Amino acid sequence: MAGARVEPLGGGDPATLGRYRLIGRLASGGMGRIYLARDAAGQLAAVKTLLAEGVVGDDDRRRFAREVELAQRVDSAFTARVRDADPGAERPWMAIDYVAAPSLSELVRTAGVLSASAVQWVAAGTAEALVALHGVGIIHRDLKPRNILLPLPGPRVIDFGISHAHDLTRTTLTLGTIAFTSPEQARGEPSTEASDVYSLGATLFHLTLGRPPYRAGSDTLALLAQVQRGRLDLDGLPGELTALIRPCLEADPARRPTPAEMLARFRRSLAGLPQARGGRAWLPPDWTSLIGAYGHQGRELARDGTGPDGGTAVALPTGPARAHPQDHGRAEREQARRARDRLREAAEGNGRMRVRKQAARAGDAAVRAGQQASPASAAPPRPAPARPPAPPSARGFSGLSLLVVLAVVAMVLWMAGRPDGGTDSGSGAGADASASATTGSGTGPEPSGGTGASSPRPVPEPTPDEDDEAFGAVSSGDCLTASDDGYGDWSTDTPETVDCDAADAYLRVTSAGSGVSSSDCPSGSGASHWTHSGSKPEFGTTLCVERQFRVGQCFPAKHRGDRMVDGRLLTVWGCGRGSVPEGYNAILEITGRWRAESAYPPGYCAESEDDREDYWRFEVDGDRTVLCVRWV
Repeated sequence: MAGARVEPLGGGDPATLGRYRLIGRLASGGMGRIYLARDAAGQLAAVKTLLAEGVVGDDDRRRFAREVELAQRVDSAFTARVRDADPGAERPWMAIDYVAAPSLSELVRTAGVLSASAVQWVAAGTAEALVALHGVGIIHRDLKPRNILLPLPGPRVIDFGISHAHDLTRTTLTLGTIAFTSPEQARGEPSTEASDVYSLGATLFHLTLGRPPYRAGSDTLALLAQVQRGRLDLDGLPGELTALIRPCLEADPARRPTPAEMLARFRRSLAGLPQARGGRAWLPPDWTSLIGAYGHQGRELARDGTGPDGGTAVALPTGPARAHPQDHGRAEREQARRARDRLREAAEGNGRMRVRKQAARAGDAAVRAGQQASPASAAPPRPAPARPPAPPSARGFSGLSLLVVLAVVAMVLWMAGRPDGGTDSGSGAGADASASATTGSGTGPEPSGGTGASSPRPVPEPTPDEDDEAFGAVSSGDCLTASDDGYGDWSTDTPETVDCDAADAYLRVTSAGSGVSSSDCPSGSGASHWTHSGSKPEFGTTLCVERQFRVGQCFPAKHRGDRMVDGRLLTVWGCGRGSVPEGYNAILEITGRWRAESAYPPGYCAESEDDREDYWRFEVDGDRTVLCVRWV
């Protein structure tokens, strides 16, 4: 499992600090250790200690108390909140919200660099954090990719207290810090707010190109000299980012913008883009996959991170990986669905699907009620898969008896001519496959006359089946894991809801209503409907849906000459797949998602002035959004 590197506790580590029970080590350094811990309510926290070993001196204790006091001033969504602290303890500690997310340095190292729009989104959140820090008199002094975590809602700046307590000097600088240090810091001069601005500019450059803004191949001393003199190497910086990043890297601190000015610039640069919650709308799939893996690990640790003996119950990862966590629940649901289908097939009496479904439901009801049936009237049973243990009232049933019940019910229903009302799958993205439902009177055949006529049978109250309930549980605004499978059907049999920021949230439900009618659903590019006729007409449902487009996703398209004449926009297609659905001959990758305009200048979709790749545009979302795509 990918996620944070959590090392087991060592012999010299305490079991608790204050009200926090320690789970493992997150980091160690010259100033102390950071532990992953849990409080009595089960909430995770990162607990920082001043020193892991030895006696804490008075100067160190005062410095740590100062760090705690500064950190507790900050109240920002883009920093890690301080929960609790005890600077006066034998081993001083401070508990901070645990952010289950990778750092920017790890993301760049393992998942590559960012597009210009994604860099601007990260920049806006980080600049807002600096505004909050500077607003309460805190200068970070060590802002760098390693000290910025990135969960999907937005960046979180960490380690801003300890850096205030003592300025970085030439003797304390490391290679990983020098590259993001301002010239005045590298010369040993006092740090100011402008120093943080320089560090942010260097960090954003690193996100864009994967290297510091200095000549490559320098050793520590040579790099330090470049930083001190402000000798930059900005080759390759995209034009749309030059005006935002270059001013931050001015050698003269007085010429750099303030964090508030930076925040305003970044917000203006994002103003023309569709506003979206969370990083999934901005970040590439490799980034969101790694971020999702960290989040998955955090949820696992929060749920069952300690065993009965107080030890770690979940496997602690040995390092980062790029694998996305799998949805085991989906596989289990699929297995259960197939088992139900096999059971329904065992009740086949006349070959009609709707009779089989009704027989299966009636047979289940008979088992629950403990009814008995004579095998003499049953057709020869077909082998059936094993069922779960029956309730106490039905334990007398054998597998053979159950099949007899199902076959008898199927024959009765067929003779009575009472179909169950339709199919259970709605329209696919490529075609409307809904069908109207019919119902019988529920009274059986009319008597021929005379005094021997039987009284009408009572009509049972209709109850929804599992598919009816799945469709009925969906509401407007929900997001679904389904997409067009490329062949005219949806990728899941029934809708499965998921958080709208999830990587597999491919559809958003714009409206959900009863009945089978798609007339009120939008029909533009990237929009469709999913109808479910229901086991009874009253359980019919129509979902109006629209595709959620994200940078890095792919879909099949039809290319003719130098034009893209069609795109299967509701299909999520693997960018590296070697085939496409029949009638299509290209796979397109989404490289940008912008607010649609009345006219597009040449090179609109290019990522830089030197970008000579061919791009195409698709207007979606009721022509309010334009997608930039390239052929992969």
